[in-house]
Amino acid sequence: MMTVPQKEQGPSKPTVNTGARLVLNITDLNHDGKGVGKHEGFTCFVTGALPQEKVEVSITRVRKSYAEAELLAIIDPSPARVQPPCPYYNSCGGCSLQHFAYDEQLKWKQQRVYESLRRIAGIETEVRPLFGMTDPWHHRNKARIHLQGFRYGMGKQRIEAGFYEARSHRIIEVENCLIQHPLNEKMINTVRRVLKKSALAMKDNGLSFPLVDAVTIRASSVENSCLVMLEGKNSGFGIRTELAEIAFLIDREAEIPSAGILWRQTGSISKGNLLLSGKEYVIEKVASYYYRLSPVSFFQVNPLQAQRLYETALAMISNQHIRTAYDIYCGTGSFTLFLSSTAQKVIGVDSSASAIDDAVMNARLNNIDNIEFIKARAEEIGDLLQQGEKPKMVCLNPPRSGCSPRLLELVSSANPEQIVYISCNPATLARDLKLLTGKGFAVRSVQPVDMFPQTTHVETVVLIEKE
Repeated sequence: MMTVPQKEQGPSKPTVNTGARLVLNITDLNHDGKGVGKHEGFTCFVTGALPQEKVEVSITRVRKSYAEAELLAIIDPSPARVQPPCPYYNSCGGCSLQHFAYDEQLKWKQQRVYESLRRIAGIETEVRPLFGMTDPWHHRNKARIHLQGFRYGMGKQRIEAGFYEARSHRIIEVENCLIQHPLNEKMINTVRRVLKKSALAMKDNGLSFPLVDAVTIRASSVENSCLVMLEGKNSGFGIRTELAEIAFLIDREAEIPSAGILWRQTGSISKGNLLLSGKEYVIEKVASYYYRLSPVSFFQVNPLQAQRLYETALAMISNQHIRTAYDIYCGTGSFTLFLSSTAQKVIGVDSSASAIDDAVMNARLNNIDNIEFIKARAEEIGDLLQQGEKPKMVCLNPPRSGCSPRLLELVSSANPEQIVYISCNPATLARDLKLLTGKGFAVRSVQPVDMFPQTTHVETVVLIEKE
């Protein structure tokens, strides 16, 4: 492990003002995909700019340690700049790197993981090239669209339905999303058409307008269908007639069958899901494993890359004889099922009751009987570790916020031979690895996987072993 040199200090005060027009040389991208340039040592973030570009910008906001800028002109373009294929790219908030050639996206993400480990954790180690996609489009099997209603004039109404604009709640009505699975795209168009007609036909009867303000759609390539979750502020039982009509129209007009249509009342008085038609889940497949997924259960939105992610993690430990393994933040059991093929016994832990219910069902669905799923907070595994057999291997798959210091203390005190850390945030990964390496563990392998092409997000699998 090497010591990282101190960061170069910039000017103590901003050297730019709002509205100033500047010419900047862009040297990197930040974690949001904005170009990074400096003016007299002061950092400026430029939306839409790429490394190796000279650009003209207008300063839009000045903070204590950085400024934000609007791209006015590209004086010298990067050789990695490409024309974004999506006509909504400059307004929709879904993608941030479509203007960056895909092979260069992969190289930048690899470097991002490396630099995070070096700067934050003081770890200089090989980061392998990303596992990218042959076709980095139409990979996302889950979509969420929003609806907004407007009443104006003499009883006139207007409905907008689509994705949020970047950094706002303004609706962008995208007709063909290039990262959505084709099944999702067909269902999105049907749902949007039906809901807009239904909402405009409603009279002002005291119900919220529009009746449905958000929709979650989850595609299943196994069943060739989609699960549809309608959401709104009204009680589903109080508007059962209206919802039944909407579900009927969606099923009648859809190009593909719906696996099921449900209603969920949002807000603090939510009373759970109301099934309107079909069933409450879809079946998805990753490698040879089948998964039952409810509408809100967390599951990787890119099944093809999820297979590479889990097979990579499993390959790191497949030559080990494991008696007991823990999968912490197991969710619906996505990696737990893979792990069951290597360990004699696996204990999956997650705080979500619905995720644990799905995980138990998924083990049964695949005839796997060597997994025990436990509903508990990750930090509550201390009693499990003291009462049960010490794990030889632990998998950590936390949310973007990473693991708490308490959890890492518990895991390191259990003294496992191996830890596999699956991360969706290079910064918190590096922070947690710094703590673990300080407890006598060493990083042995780092493999990023591109789960979200055209965005700045990157998943990383790390093998950590006891020194």
